[in-house]
Amino acid sequence: MRFREIVDSIAKACGWQVTAEGGALSIEVPTGNGRSQVVLITEDQDIADQQIVRYWSVIGPADDIEFRRCLEENARLCYGAFALKEEQLVLMDTQLVQDADPMEVGAAIGNLAAYADRYERDLFGVDKH
Repeated sequence: MRFREIVDSIAKACGWQVTAEGGALSIEVPTGNGRSQVVLITEDQDIADQQIVRYWSVIGPADDIEFRRCLEENARLCYGAFALKEEQLVLMDTQLVQDADPMEVGAAIGNLAAYADRYERDLFGVDKH
């Protein structure tokens, strides 16, 4: 099964909306209490030229963020890690495409959305991404 087919089947089963935009898959994941979080998926290659996917979700602008706190929080996160992408604080995770298992892909998307939404709420007090 191709990676896109895995994502589409998970999204269908979970009722998530998937769209393709600018070379990325965009998935809106409901996170409870009327909130949702967008997880983007892009393809890349690792240092050994293996196909990977990169999952990421915007938390908010990187201005005035305590980066030491983010690094400390990285040590506690079960899924993903804080990163900077285009002046935005994001949660990001990666996965080998050849090892893509539907349960793991679904868990990566759902958990990344939940964590990113929590940090967006706690750090910025909004539901923008």
